[in-house]
Amino acid sequence: MKVPSQYPDAQDFVSAIAKPFDSDPGSKVVAPFGIVWSDAIKLDSGLETYNISATALGLSFTFKDAGLVFEKEHHDVGDGPFLMTNCGFWGYEDEYESYKGPLWKDLRFSDTVADAVAKLGAPTRVGRLDIHFWELPDFRLTIQWKSPGKIRVISYWMKQD
Repeated sequence: MKVPSQYPDAQDFVSAIAKPFDSDPGSKVVAPFGIVWSDAIKLDSGLETYNISATALGLSFTFKDAGLVFEKEHHDVGDGPFLMTNCGFWGYEDEYESYKGPLWKDLRFSDTVADAVAKLGAPTRVGRLDIHFWELPDFRLTIQWKSPGKIRVISYWMKQD
């Protein structure tokens, strides 16, 4: 994996949510980093869920077989396509470098809760570990802080109806 000469736009990641790894939107967010499907690691032997972590780039992706995401008749789970169900952008975490590309609504890893609320509006809810959730029209955004003014991770999640 490599540092791209130009990072994808934040909207590119949003557009890739729920799309196959090898689709145009999927390729637009993995190709600049030199990420290929063989980089994916199966998370559980019983499920067709895969993770790709680029710790030196502060980026991680999760992909699931479409049959696990949507009910599909006559679909053998494991045959794909594999849809991006979430991507994480790491800020302050020991094993990850900070992600250097653009984030949704100009979020910064040094943002406080008040900064995030000013940019995104009030969170839809606040969960355990003080994870803040925003239900947006096309995706769910979560932010977890390591400490005030130090965001640990910002994640974009596929919404399931």
